[in-house]
Parts: sequence; C-alpha cells; structure tokens
Amino acid sequence: MADARSQGLRARDTDRVDACTLLDTARDAGELTASEYTARTAKAMAAKTFGELDAVLEDLQIPANLVNSPVVRANRRGPSTRMRVAAAILVAAALLGAFAGCVSRTAAPKPALPDPTTGAGLASFVASYQDHFGDTKADQVLLYPTYVIIERRKDPSAPRDAHIRYDGSFHSYDDIARSPGADIFDMSVLDLKKIAGLLAGAPQSAGVPNGRIGHVEIARGADGSPVVTVYVDDGSQHGYFKVTATGEPIAIYPPS
Repeated sequence: MADARSQGLRARDTDRVDACTLLDTARDAGELTASEYTARTAKAMAAKTFGELDAVLEDLQIPANLVNSPVVRANRRGPSTRMRVAAAILVAAALLGAFAGCVSRTAAPKPALPDPTTGAGLASFVASYQDHFGDTKADQVLLYPTYVIIERRKDPSAPRDAHIRYDGSFHSYDDIARSPGADIFDMSVLDLKKIAGLLAGAPQSAGVPNGRIGHVEIARGADGSPVVTVYVDDGSQHGYFKVTATGEPIAIYPPS
C-alpha cells in the first residue's frame, strides 16, 4: 500500500501510459470486463496524482514488464528517486568513458510498445513522433496493435511521400506516390483524452461488442483538421466509425 505522501505526488504522462498499459494487459487476461476497462482507462488518462492511478490499479495483477514502474512501486516515485537515477547515470557514463573500447556491452532490451490503438498508445506515439520529427504533421497515419505506418511529406513540392514504419523506433522505407489533393494534417489538434475514451469503447460504438480494434486511420478531413476512423472486427463481422479531432461523431457504420 502506497503512503499518503507518494499518493499525493503528481503523475507524469509516462506514468499514465504505464497505467493504461497495465489496464490493457488486465483486459486481455480477462481480469476486467469491457465496461470496467473503458471506465478505468478514462480515469487513468485523466489522473493527476499517483493516488488517482492507485485507485484504478490496486486490485490488478502486475505484468512482469511493469513490476518496477512508479505506478506499481511507491518507492520509485518522487524527486529522490530521480536524483538517484541521475547519479547512477553519471557514474555509468564515467565508467563507460574510462573503459571505452575495452568492455563489451549488451544492449538493453527494447521496452514494450504500448498498443497504438489504445488511448495510451496513441498518446505515446504522438509524443514520440514530435520528439523524432520536431512537428506532428503527416499525410496519413495507420495505427495497428503492434506498429504504425506513416506517410509524411518531406518536400512540399515533391510528388512523393516518405513511407515510415514505427514500432518503438522509426524506420524509413521507399518513398511512395502521393495521392492528389491537400493531405497534410496536424496531430497536435487531436483531443487525446476524448479519443482515448472512444477507443476504449470502440467495439460497442461500432456495433461489434465482442470485437477488437483492427486498425485506426488518421487522415485529413474536409476542413483541414484530422479525421479519426476506427475499424473493429471479431473475425466474422466488422464495423467502423469516424470522429473529428475533438471526438465528435461524424458517421457510424455497424455490421450490415
């Protein structure tokens, strides 16, 4: 049980992402029903303190990749932890400098990619995209449970787009022909909290209550802002719906 001091600490975006990853795992393992998962994901995305995150996670089993995360271990929260980590990094850097060329090192395991078709995964992807490219503009984004495919304009005057895959890192492939028209949109206008709730409840919204999200498309709408289309299927039927950047419904196409 976390003490009152740690529960009152402000949570960061990375902590909210970890909490939603834990909720995704609990849903997949059958610990949470669809309605419980939807409600808890919305609360986790809106949480301001660790106490609010604790309230939605306290009765769940902990997956191995999150055992040592701050959302699980209260003693890893707060400034004192960050100072210890910073000191450890400085010591490690000094040692690596002293033994450069003499010590073989094993690369750290790549962290698990949050499912990009969830609210936490989408937020994580947009943040990584901003860090990597310096902006949040694209021509098309396709989010799948384990990776993202992006079309991005490198040169406004060129007739082709960069074709990029994201799976925790960005990988450029051959350029592809650009479709005609003005395609560029900016992901910074997406209401990520609102869309997170819609993604969590996507099977019910698409009329496929036992389904899962197959993929999510983000493309330019008629007014220049992005439109989000969510595709859901259960192996035998599929439905989808479209919403604006602020989560307002445009159209719903349930199974016919």
